[in-house]
Amino acid sequence: MDFKRIEVIFLIVFFSLDIFLFLSFRNSQQLVSSTSNNTSTVAEMRKRNISFGSLDSKSGYAYYLGSQPNDDLEENSNKLQDQKVEYEEVNHTLSSTLDSPISVTSSNRKKIMDKFIKKESNVLYGKNYKYAPQLSTHSQMVYVATSNLGDTYDKTDQLIFTISNGEVLGYTQTYIRSMIILHERQSIKSEKDVITNLYANSEIPNNSKIAYANLAYTKLLEAKGSTIYIPVWFVTIKNKDSKVSTTKRVNAFTGNIIKSSTNGDSSYNAQ
Repeated sequence: MDFKRIEVIFLIVFFSLDIFLFLSFRNSQQLVSSTSNNTSTVAEMRKRNISFGSLDSKSGYAYYLGSQPNDDLEENSNKLQDQKVEYEEVNHTLSSTLDSPISVTSSNRKKIMDKFIKKESNVLYGKNYKYAPQLSTHSQMVYVATSNLGDTYDKTDQLIFTISNGEVLGYTQTYIRSMIILHERQSIKSEKDVITNLYANSEIPNNSKIAYANLAYTKLLEAKGSTIYIPVWFVTIKNKDSKVSTTKRVNAFTGNIIKSSTNGDSSYNAQ
């Protein structure tokens, strides 16, 4: 598809996006702004036994991004060695089962798999991904796409290794060739704004710890066969008593909390 046609498609998509944002703005859950009270809020959080590191108060910039599906993984799957691969065309997902599982421990698995993905015969475009501990579990290692525009926490561009009994058995992969900037950069909420506002809106319980607070792009919507991404703060909160972690997702542009839809497809969902 030539660039001019892609441009026209995204103009149509972005017009649809404007309408969507206008309608969703009226119905979304808006975080109450408390910038002037951030300092006192931080002190109150510590009194409530909520642990966290230094909170960045600097507001940055980000974009609306767009992408189109491709079948690069299928077209280059013949480069992969020592594994059995299948390709699912609807979701553009490559699934691999390794001929020889890789032994790992919780302490060395990142080092081993970081090296593994850099070899093209092991993983296609592996150098475009980085390990995301915030999204990973004992049974899954999640690698996210990263570029000069930032990280992408979304199932449309990820690499997930399956681990069982101390062995990496295989992986699933999706891949976006490139992101297109759809709109000039816009200011975003700072880490400090997001976390203090989450607390002010009763989203962070007492006796908990802010384990992670990362900014990444995630899918907002699909239209005309294209996908629109927005910057989102992923804030993981760990209960000190139960040790259970939950992740809150906040639109970095507006400060709105992103609620999962009934099918769980409103944002990143490691599957």
